Amino acid sequence: MKKRELQRLKLKRLKALLKYAYENVPYYHEAFRNSNFKPDDFRGLKDLHRVPILKKQTIRKNLEQLLAKNFPKKKRICRFTTGTTATPVKFYRDKRDVSWGIGAELRGYGWAGYEVGDKLALIWNIRPELSTSFNFKIENLWRRCNILNIRDLSEKSMESFARRLQAFQPDFIRGHSGATNIFATFLLQNDHIKIHPRAIFTSCDSLLPQYRGVIREAFNCKVYNYYACAEVSHIAAQCGQHEGLHIFEENIVVETVKDGESTAPEEDGHVLLTNLHSFAMPFIRYEIGDSGKILSDACSCGRELTLLKLIGRINEYFANSDGSFTFLKDFQRFFEDLPVQDFQIIQEHCDEIFIKIMPGANYTEAHTRFILRNIRLLGPEKIKVELVDSIPPGKTGKIRHLVSKVATKYT
Repeated sequence: MKKRELQRLKLKRLKALLKYAYENVPYYHEAFRNSNFKPDDFRGLKDLHRVPILKKQTIRKNLEQLLAKNFPKKKRICRFTTGTTATPVKFYRDKRDVSWGIGAELRGYGWAGYEVGDKLALIWNIRPELSTSFNFKIENLWRRCNILNIRDLSEKSMESFARRLQAFQPDFIRGHSGATNIFATFLLQNDHIKIHPRAIFTSCDSLLPQYRGVIREAFNCKVYNYYACAEVSHIAAQCGQHEGLHIFEENIVVETVKDGESTAPEEDGHVLLTNLHSFAMPFIRYEIGDSGKILSDACSCGRELTLLKLIGRINEYFANSDGSFTFLKDFQRFFEDLPVQDFQIIQEHCDEIFIKIMPGANYTEAHTRFILRNIRLLGPEKIKVELVDSIPPGKTGKIRHLVSKVATKYT
């Protein structure tokens, strides 16, 4: 579909969603009236800023008011957010909405050569009630899918999974970025186990440069990053050119804002998502908790979908004593070219941090001195470094690279 046709389709679907929400969803009816916004007056994306931003705490407080009153209860599908940084948020979707998300997923996988029926391995966070479900087991048998549940991630579980995969030889592997990096590191240290997928799909947490390098080395194939969430399914995906994440614009409107105003192309901002198929419970200008920027250039692959670059989680920063902020990307650059498998930085006090480093091969004391010297330039007066064998993921299977124990109005 050409860019102009795609934009027309997106605006048509967006206007229909806004009108539907105003007429059928109590929360949006009141919010639109308070903002003096009438869906019939909507002409283009520039008008979308008049719609209030939907935050997770708003969903917690107004769940019933956010449900479409004309949508049959029996057709709602109850879901929860992954709860990366807080208690999971309850919300609802419907089968048609989920189907559009699955279509986007398969489209993105197809850019790497995936076809339905290909063997797939998952390195994923599987809820206990799901992992014991008979239907879930049958579904994955039918899908030719082999799973490593990262809730139980250990050397023992990885060894068992690696041997299963060596016999299974999946065509593709999909996993949490951090957990896939851990498994790839395990394979490099146990190189008698050979697994040869055609491509790796990563998502859920930040795909750090060192993660991509380790995963690519362990499996000797391309690594494709994906952007997805439980609330709206697949949002964007990389193609083989790796020049950014192609937004699935038939399904999603992605905005980036800063201080409540839309950002210019190439300018960092908070990511807002509008799910164009969310009729059971509309998600309009939903603040997902990520930061990123819309790229101004088109991808050299020839696809005319807008490109997005993710910067990280909004919460991945430290609030400093002088009122400034230090973000994950500020720390990350000091680790990118070093033999470091992973890291975690804990802010004990405003001017005191504790750095855990998983060293890679050829890591030396000189690398520690380099990290200390450069991180001191960011402001902390007291820095402690410890070399560790592992950094356990949190309950969602994601490693938190920045952990602050300092309570401020921003955290």
